[in-house]
Amino acid sequence: CVSVQQQQLRCYRGSNTLATIRQLDRPGILTLYTAHDRPVYAVLIGLSSQRATLRLGGATRSVPLSDLARAWRGDYATYWRAPPGYAAKAVEGNSGPVVDWLATQLATLQGETGPTTRQTYDASLRARVSAFQLAQGLKPDGQAGPTTFMQLNRALGVEEPRLQAAPTTP
Repeated sequence: CVSVQQQQLRCYRGSNTLATIRQLDRPGILTLYTAHDRPVYAVLIGLSSQRATLRLGGATRSVPLSDLARAWRGDYATYWRAPPGYAAKAVEGNSGPVVDWLATQLATLQGETGPTTRQTYDASLRARVSAFQLAQGLKPDGQAGPTTFMQLNRALGVEEPRLQAAPTTP
């Protein structure tokens, strides 16, 4: 996928599990493989505890997760809304608009007033990011990358596409 810079939309692509995709709660493109090992692309639009809803070849299909597991190897791509000035993962020692935005949003989520001065990604901010990641079921590495920003957007109520609840019966 291609990032759209003007709207701060970024492409996230990686190898994931259904548990991670559930947490991210966003539609995305799955690479599925046929019995002859040919890739086929489907858009995941819904997910329940037993079924996935896919758009494939112009049709919508509800499939058992066991069938999905046989055809899917974890490839997943989606778009996410990046904070202003985002260029790469925010790590200790960084400063600038992304770090300021991150510190403000984490403060907002905790019911605090955001900082009024320029911020540096220091040990204190890293600890706040780690605590947020842990609370969201992410790996608490203290680095603010795409999955952390996606979960932060979700927690803040940023309007973005979400997965539908897939039907529980075929």
